[in-house]
Amino acid sequence: MATPRTGNPRGRPKGAKNKPKTVEAFVVQTLTAPPVSPPRKPKLKARGPWAGKTPEERRALSAKLNAGRDLTKIGGGRKAGVPLNRTIQQHAQVVADQKPEIERIMKKMADQGILPDDPRAVEALEAAVTVLRTVETAKDRLAAARLVLDFTKSKPTTKIEATIKSAEDLLDEMGDD
Repeated sequence: MATPRTGNPRGRPKGAKNKPKTVEAFVVQTLTAPPVSPPRKPKLKARGPWAGKTPEERRALSAKLNAGRDLTKIGGGRKAGVPLNRTIQQHAQVVADQKPEIERIMKKMADQGILPDDPRAVEALEAAVTVLRTVETAKDRLAAARLVLDFTKSKPTTKIEATIKSAEDLLDEMGDD
């Protein structure tokens, strides 16, 4: 009757047939007949446009290919912040269309005295307003809105009405009882 398969091969592993039984026999065997390393794969000939060219010719070909490369498509074709449904040119047009509105908002903030004194903070706030007005993803718009509100509006204070009784009021209440 056949035994059920276990996934492990039965019998000796490959190469175990002529294994030495002792350490001394192993040392003698490795010194007299060292293990053979597997043969290396042969080098393939160069293929493509670089095949059979001198280093100067390869350098000239590389410069020619780099000159013809479209730099707007490097890195996936879009900058960070450009929505997936727009090209770089379309997004630049949307930003240019919103620029007067952003300048109006920043001027209004300056008139109200909301803007910080540091010019770098003003620039960062303008970038956040730009993201708020031009980007379509809700996540980015909410993050920009939160940033603008954190730095322009104060958080609402909670009102605590605590009545402090004077000692005379306490004595009057105890006298009534």
